[in-house]
Amino acid sequence: MKRTVSRRRALIGLAAGMGTLAARDNALAQAGRYKEAPSLAEQVRAGKLPPVEARLPQNPLVVPVVERVGEYGGVWRRAFLGPADSNNYVRVVYDALFRFSPDGAKIEPKIAEGAEPSADFRTWTIKLRKGARWSDGAPFTADDILFWYNDVLLNKELTPTLPGWIRNPDGLAAKVEKVDEAAVRFTYAAPATLFLTAVANQDGADRTFAMFLPAHYLKKFHPAHTPKADIDKAAQAAGFKTWTELFANRNAPPENPERPTMAAWSPATRASDPVFTLRRNPYYVGVDTAGNQLPYLDEVRFTYFADAQALNLAAIAGNFDMQERHINMTNYPVFKEQEKTGKYRVITWPTFGGADAVIAVNQTYAADPVMGKLMATRDFRIALSLAINREQIKESVFLGLGEPRQGVPAPWHPYFPGAEWAQKYTEFKRDEANKLLDGVGLTKKDAQGIRLLSNGKPATIEISVVPAFGAWPDVALLVSKDWEAVGIKTIVQIRERALHFTMRDNNELMAEVWNEDTSAFPYTGNAKVDPRNAPILTMGPLWLRWYASGGKEGAEPPPEMKRIVEIVDKARTVGPDEQVKLSQELYRNWADNLFEIGTVGLTPMVQGVVVAGTRFRNVPTTLGNDWPLRSPGNARTEQFFFAK
Repeated sequence: MKRTVSRRRALIGLAAGMGTLAARDNALAQAGRYKEAPSLAEQVRAGKLPPVEARLPQNPLVVPVVERVGEYGGVWRRAFLGPADSNNYVRVVYDALFRFSPDGAKIEPKIAEGAEPSADFRTWTIKLRKGARWSDGAPFTADDILFWYNDVLLNKELTPTLPGWIRNPDGLAAKVEKVDEAAVRFTYAAPATLFLTAVANQDGADRTFAMFLPAHYLKKFHPAHTPKADIDKAAQAAGFKTWTELFANRNAPPENPERPTMAAWSPATRASDPVFTLRRNPYYVGVDTAGNQLPYLDEVRFTYFADAQALNLAAIAGNFDMQERHINMTNYPVFKEQEKTGKYRVITWPTFGGADAVIAVNQTYAADPVMGKLMATRDFRIALSLAINREQIKESVFLGLGEPRQGVPAPWHPYFPGAEWAQKYTEFKRDEANKLLDGVGLTKKDAQGIRLLSNGKPATIEISVVPAFGAWPDVALLVSKDWEAVGIKTIVQIRERALHFTMRDNNELMAEVWNEDTSAFPYTGNAKVDPRNAPILTMGPLWLRWYASGGKEGAEPPPEMKRIVEIVDKARTVGPDEQVKLSQELYRNWADNLFEIGTVGLTPMVQGVVVAGTRFRNVPTTLGNDWPLRSPGNARTEQFFFAK
């Protein structure tokens, strides 16, 4: 995929000159009669639905098509790994006010009609589409954003810690007020130049609260609008201990199909079911360039697989219409061979940057204080990095693709700190690693050659691995052999995702393998460089508690991490040139202190090997692939269709 620095302006999130984004849709809006899916037309004739003109907003979202105007009908067969895989749903629907374009270079209106910043970027006005409706037909208005702000964001029980994007420099929330039924104003105490970049990710990912909620539905579960006794009774009947647990459950579309959405498809079953089904939203705000209401596809069906290996075997057999999540890149040669059968085609979407397998070492680990202190020592982490034979990992796991690198942006990205930092501590130097380990006091060894801690116990690290988006267990096993070769006993523990996340939050993991997929977006999209975000990698869970409690709980971060936090806060208030300088400093700091240890990057390993049926069309052959882009959601999935 061709990438250039020309996308710089969008990547840093600055919306200067954006004006009202509604102009584009107005220019494309159809003057004639809108058309709809045959199944919806039947419901209109039967009096079960209003006419399509009454279901669409006054100014619908006009969605460009990749190949051609599509045809209605069909079920998108897809796979998932159960309830913990809810972001599989999030990526497909990308249910947001604004979204990233396919190449990741722009932020586009989606549910919203547009946004206007003030000259100093302290005030942003979001304009909604007049006449837009939730999937149950209820009006979607400014009140749905105000409900989120007043009753969820500012409710300490539901939101104990404010997300960074909405905070002012003093830590308090920006002011949000209703302008009219179709406009909401956000006012900050300082310039908020990254506002739209953040809003493009406020879609309820990771089971968070989106910044627009169906107030008419969720008020039934909120004590500000319904008697607390009634809600407590309902919570108890549903098996929840608190009203907040009930509210969170009722808010999550994958867990509650009754919850209205604004997405092209809404859940009809639950993610806990063997088949998680989404059905067409008859009130979706989008149309194609010919005036056909989207989506083209009737349903999306996620079939449950117990593990990624079984999922990949089904993909090889051609059982899915389009799948990239959990497709193992090591199977790429097999997919290419089977491509000759004509059942499907194989597309690759390489990632934006970072590293496709990183090891995060917990610097606040408390279960073993002696080992925890060692893991918090920079020279120890440098030794671990130098001990890794990345070329072997590249050839064995990544099919020879990509390059050894730390989790920093790609060379074509304006935030790239330079090759020196991308390759910092990535050269295989076992002798130097041994010297550093001797230097931190690990000079004694047992009979097996494992170094001994000051308390006489063997120096041991457990790497927790979720076999989710790549051959991460293989990476972990190769790393474990390299670390044991320098005297660090290493245990690789495969875990289910939900358990892994729970242990991560509880500060119980020593280390983990994941990918660094937010390096192009260090200030929004739940970036992993900011320890105040959750979930992030296991580099210091107690730092989050320290920041959340104002220093009363958790563990105080080292000065280098505090500087990263300062950079994050400052970058959200300055212009693009200053953001670039700050970002490069951030990533020099990040690589130099090895807050995560990168292995190999710039490959399609992480959800970048796409298997698409030959009849499944309008899938782009090139796409910006990254978590903040919600790939494949930024491919505008509502325009996918089956060619007859």
